[in-house]
Amino acid sequence: IFLLLLSSLLYIDFKIKASLIQIAKAKVQVSGAKVVNQIVNDKIVSNIEYGDIVYVHKDDKGRIVLIQPNTLKLNQIMATTVVEVSKSLEELQEGSIEIPMGQLTGSNLLAGYGPMMKVKIIPSGEVHVEVLNKFEQAGINQTRHLIYFKIVNKLKVAVPFLNEFVEVSTTIPLAETIIVGDVPDT
Repeated sequence: IFLLLLSSLLYIDFKIKASLIQIAKAKVQVSGAKVVNQIVNDKIVSNIEYGDIVYVHKDDKGRIVLIQPNTLKLNQIMATTVVEVSKSLEELQEGSIEIPMGQLTGSNLLAGYGPMMKVKIIPSGEVHVEVLNKFEQAGINQTRHLIYFKIVNKLKVAVPFLNEFVEVSTTIPLAETIIVGDVPDT
């Protein structure tokens, strides 16, 4: 009876821990992405125009012959992004999320009920920002040029007796333009 009781407790403990860490990771990923998107959209992207980050060179007939990124400006924007995202994640550290214990049972009926368990969010590691350029067809002799920031950071999820890392990755468009070329006669 003792072994049966002990194995039952260990099984329930294992199931609850696995469920708790999965729920906590999902909530942390959502809240982390929300914070990063909000900061970048409010403080970075709203102040950028395509002409600020790309030089467009034209020939004597006004046709685009070269698109050259403004590397200096992009690097400044990347540095500002890292600073702003790091600041916002430090504020996220002070908070925590709460998960109802009923959600750990896996039952839809009990999901929103029960005492709340606090889960701490601890930012750790570095914030990485990468510039992505994309050219895609937008019509006959038209090309869409997109410039994105891919922002990746790690958050540590601290629940009682467990620690896990969650990678939060988000891609935010910085600028977009359509380049119109000559349409051939035939």
